[in-house]
Amino acid sequence: MIYGDTEGSYRKTANLINRIRYQEQGGTPYRTLQENTEKEGADIIDYVEAKANRILKRNGFSEDGIYRGRNPAYPRNQPATLPEEKIVKAAEECIADDMRDGALNNPVCYEDLENAVNISIDDVNVKRQEETRQKGGRSEKGKRKYVHNTIVHVSKGNKSYTLNGHGIKAVLCFLIAFIFNNDLDGNRLQFYTDGHKILNETILKCFTWFKNIGIILDWYHLEKKCKEQLSMAMKGRFVRNNLLESLLPLLWHGLTDKAIGLLEEMDTSQIKNQSVVEKLVQYLRRNKPYIPCYAIRKQLGLRNSSNIGEKMNDLIVSERQKHNGMSWSKKGSVALASVTVLKRNRESQRWFENREIEFKLVSNAG
Repeated sequence: MIYGDTEGSYRKTANLINRIRYQEQGGTPYRTLQENTEKEGADIIDYVEAKANRILKRNGFSEDGIYRGRNPAYPRNQPATLPEEKIVKAAEECIADDMRDGALNNPVCYEDLENAVNISIDDVNVKRQEETRQKGGRSEKGKRKYVHNTIVHVSKGNKSYTLNGHGIKAVLCFLIAFIFNNDLDGNRLQFYTDGHKILNETILKCFTWFKNIGIILDWYHLEKKCKEQLSMAMKGRFVRNNLLESLLPLLWHGLTDKAIGLLEEMDTSQIKNQSVVEKLVQYLRRNKPYIPCYAIRKQLGLRNSSNIGEKMNDLIVSERQKHNGMSWSKKGSVALASVTVLKRNRESQRWFENREIEFKLVSNAG
């Protein structure tokens, strides 16, 4: 499972096992290997869920992650931020005079890395198997359906851990339990997301009990969103590129209001689809609380990106489950991802020998 199934197909792994055991005729069928792996993955998820529930209950939570306790420290905890003089100095080194005051007034704080936990969270989708095959290979509605894996990468200092499961809410419950199990509740929880509305809303809803929390919109996704939307909105690439040359520096320096003003004051003769421009404006307004001054953060050595989360998506799901022609059941996809996460977190030996998972940060776990 660890050295075969997580790296290559069940068929290739079964063939390898049978060759090693000189059982190429009548050896272990790949379907048997697949069923055993899926059962193992399901057992891992059940174990993590049961352990998370025990931790949550012990800390005043219901099983669905709602805080019922009365710890007065949680509502009034304040983020440990970098000294103001350090922030001003960084701004002077990387921002022109005409933008500096606006950038320094951006309300998104600059966390002290010694007292911060970085959390990248995202969904990764793979093609879902049809329960019954239709003529032409399509579902009744003619639309391809997907299985959703939610991946969370948690890091503090040189230690990290990866969580997975089906659904944002379920994995956030695992995350809350993990935070308590690692005594991380005294730190700022700094989330990095792609700006998806449901994802951000679910994070904030699950952490209403905890005030020392922040969300950063990943710069890559913000830049990509602007480029894609303006490609559909503007009359030609030259007009689009000229607009981006003015828009992106404003966003990079955290001047969201000025960026919105620029979009709203555009020459209508250059626009071919006004509704797309309006959607981009709405996107920026909705995500304004999560758009920092990326320039100052970079100068201070703080993260601007959820790229480690994207990398975990590739390593845990995409590289194994997104080859041409592959489709997966919900049970099979999440189960295989769970076995892969076990490997990434260096928990496999403990699990297979003792049927236990430590649920602790690991040095250089990826």
